[in-house]
Amino acid sequence: MTLIAVLAALLLNAYLPPGGWRSARGLFRYAGWLRSRLLAARLWDGAMGLVALILPAVLVLWALQWLLDDFFFGVGSLVFGVLALAFAFGGGDTLEAEVSAFTLAWRRGDQAATHSALGALAGAAVEPMAMEAQPEAATGYLFCRARTRLFAPIFWFVALGPVGAVGYRLSVLARAFGETHDNAGPDYCQAASRWLGWLDFVPDRLMALALALAGHFSAAWQAWEQTRSEPANRRLSETGIGALGLPVDEGPRDLTIATLDDAHALLRRALYLWIALVAIGSLFGLG
Repeated sequence: MTLIAVLAALLLNAYLPPGGWRSARGLFRYAGWLRSRLLAARLWDGAMGLVALILPAVLVLWALQWLLDDFFFGVGSLVFGVLALAFAFGGGDTLEAEVSAFTLAWRRGDQAATHSALGALAGAAVEPMAMEAQPEAATGYLFCRARTRLFAPIFWFVALGPVGAVGYRLSVLARAFGETHDNAGPDYCQAASRWLGWLDFVPDRLMALALALAGHFSAAWQAWEQTRSEPANRRLSETGIGALGLPVDEGPRDLTIATLDDAHALLRRALYLWIALVAIGSLFGLG
């Protein structure tokens, strides 16, 4: 069932329009309402605010997951899993659409459109930069974007079921609320970032291994080791670029737009490896 749910969710994600029930708007409105209620009691700005935002939804989802486990020969659990993963994959455009938008804008030389597309790949506002530096930045952002939008949701779905995938997505949105709302509170933002870092710890390492196996293993391993003291996002992006056979960033690498296409193809191969592992686990009754 796990393999079927993953494949069905990936297929569904390719056809679902952006926004709608998968967008961040609903959670952002609820987070704003909850903040206004908890702030007076000094329960918002910190880990308590994060727990109050995420835990009730996770408990409800866990109850649903338990109730639907054997419903109608497992069909209820399957449908719930597909919808949970589709939600966890995010409410924006697919990675293919985001890469295509950046590539087309860059080749046209449209600086405004390229900057906007680069922000979409980063999942946040980015500082203006020279056009020739943007393909390298886009490649790094793509690896981190793929972890948040594909690899980590699949990992937590396999590990904990639908509640794991949705719980991860809620954690991503909780951090995004802190990053996009000035009144979220510094301690809340710190707690949300730290929590998401813990959730990304294992997926980062499994994804890095898959990238190495799907690309240049020795260069990816070298990049992973050389960036041991770097932030997690930079370490993952440099490992992905290393898997393309490129050295760790010690100066301008002058990457071209073709590198972004190569990175996208590498991510597809790494995803196939993950799906193969899920299939093997299902074959031996592990999913």
